[in-house]
Amino acid sequence: MDEIGFLVQSITHDGFLRLVPIGGWPDGVLAAQRLRILCRSTGRELSGIVAAMPPHQGGAQAITVDRVFVDIGARSLEGALKAGVRLGDPVVPDGPFTPLAEAGLFAGKAFDNRAGMAALVLATRELDVASGKLPCALHAVATVQEEVGCRGAVTAARLVDPDVVIVLEGPPADDVPGLNHAESQGRLGGGVQIRAYDPTAIMSPRLVDLAIAVAQESNIPHQVTVRRSGGTDARAFQSHGLGVPSIVLGVPSRYIHTHHAVLDLADLLACADLAKALVRRLDAKTVAGLTKFD
Repeated sequence: MDEIGFLVQSITHDGFLRLVPIGGWPDGVLAAQRLRILCRSTGRELSGIVAAMPPHQGGAQAITVDRVFVDIGARSLEGALKAGVRLGDPVVPDGPFTPLAEAGLFAGKAFDNRAGMAALVLATRELDVASGKLPCALHAVATVQEEVGCRGAVTAARLVDPDVVIVLEGPPADDVPGLNHAESQGRLGGGVQIRAYDPTAIMSPRLVDLAIAVAQESNIPHQVTVRRSGGTDARAFQSHGLGVPSIVLGVPSRYIHTHHAVLDLADLLACADLAKALVRRLDAKTVAGLTKFD
C-alpha cells in the first residue's frame, strides 16, 4: 500500500530542499513537477516545485534525484525551518486523480500499487469472508515498503504463514508509443495480467495454470505476462518457510513511478473478479495439489 516518494535529505542555505529517493524514480521525470512536503513537527503540508531551467538559461534539467532542488518558497535555511521542514520529512508527488477522455480511463499517482489495493478491497468485500462459505481461510493483507525491498511482505509472511499467496499489483503497461505492440503483455483494456515470471520470483506453474483456467471458465478478460524486469511482494512470500506457491495478478498501468499513471477501470474490475474466483477454488485438495509431486 506504499508509494514511491522521498525524504528531505538536507536544506540549502538559501532554502531549497535536497531529497533522497524512497523507491525507484526514472531519470528525467521530476523537472518542474509539484511535490507535497509533510512536516512531521507541525503537521503542516507544504507545496514544492522541482527547480527547472527555462531555455533562456540553457534549459538543462536535473535528470537524477541527487541533482534535484525543491523550491518551497523559503528565502533561507532559517525560513524553511520556520515553515516546519525537518530532515527526514516525507515528500510525495502531487498528482490528482483525474477522469480522462474516454469513460473508464483514469489518471492519478501511485497506481503502483493503489490499483492492487483497490482490487483487494473490492474482492474481500464481495467474498463475504464472515459467511464461512469460503473453502479456505482468507487473509487480506496490505503491506508496506515493497518499493524498498519487500520488507512488509517478509513480516506479513511470518504473521500469516500462508499456504498460497495471491499478490495484487499495478504493473507497467506496455502499450505506449515506442514499445512493440505486437508483443504487448500488459495492454490497457486487455484484462487482468497473470504473471508467470519476473526476475525476483518464478510463479508456481500449477497456480498460473489454475488462474488461467479459472479466468477462461469465468470469462474474465486476462493476459499472461513473462517479465524481463521488475518485481513484487511475491519475492518475499514465495521464499517464506519451506516455500509458498505464489502468483501475481496485475492491473496494467501506464507511466508508473511518475506523477501521473493511467489505467482502465475494466482491468481493475477483472483483477478483483479473478482474485475472487481463484480464492473460491482454493480448497484443501487443490492447495495440496500445488506442491504434491509423485
